[in-house]
Amino acid sequence: MAYFPGKQIHSVDAKGRIIIPAKFRKELGEHFVVAWLGECLNLYPAQEWESLMIRLDETLPAEESDIIEYLSYYSEQVDMDSQGRAMLPQDLRKLAGIEKDIISVGDVGKVHVYAKDAWEKKNAGTEMGDVRARAAKRGVRV
Repeated sequence: MAYFPGKQIHSVDAKGRIIIPAKFRKELGEHFVVAWLGECLNLYPAQEWESLMIRLDETLPAEESDIIEYLSYYSEQVDMDSQGRAMLPQDLRKLAGIEKDIISVGDVGKVHVYAKDAWEKKNAGTEMGDVRARAAKRGVRV
């Protein structure tokens, strides 16, 4: 599983494309999945998304199979062009409230893409001490 360290503040162009930060390009690959999972868009390397869907398929009881269908509905495979740009599907951008300014934040296995104002609202008042204390409650020292 890939780890994507760092962040990038950038914007969506008039055609709905973003420049994938250079530090994320290699791990994402030329073809990756954009998924809306509630508050932002998530960019998954294609193999990570496929692996997630397979794990769900193998572990979900039959009556829960609609979870995969739901996740598929809110995801699209996209291609990165030779200049490192990718089109974010309009319907997914709208769900995430992405219009112009965005921030891409690395995570384990994926990159989060937030509308810049949504990121700022989500993290208003968060201090590093709070983050460290929350990690410590889970037994992880940072």
